[in-house]
Amino acid sequence: MRRPGPATHAVISLALWPLIIILSPAILLAGELVNRYVMRRARPRASTAGVAVVWHSGRPAHAAAVCLPPRTSFLLTVISNPLWIALTAPGRWVNDQFGRHPHEPPH
Repeated sequence: MRRPGPATHAVISLALWPLIIILSPAILLAGELVNRYVMRRARPRASTAGVAVVWHSGRPAHAAAVCLPPRTSFLLTVISNPLWIALTAPGRWVNDQFGRHPHEPPH
């Protein structure tokens, strides 16, 4: 299957703005949970996906391109939208302040 080009990616990104604005109350409440869900789904797929390593001066570069399935790629596009990030920041802060981390003792 052919991957969408930069123009298609730009159109999808622009179309997300009104959708995110409409869904902003739900994103404020559950956006961080969606972020965690998407990242859990993307992590195993990224480790098994085909990776293209870029070489520079005989050494591998620090960045590599990973081919993800279209659905996972779309979900990552959604959660990387600046408005989505801004709407989920309060939930991330609350989780950081009050969530328990396994390596830290309880407050």
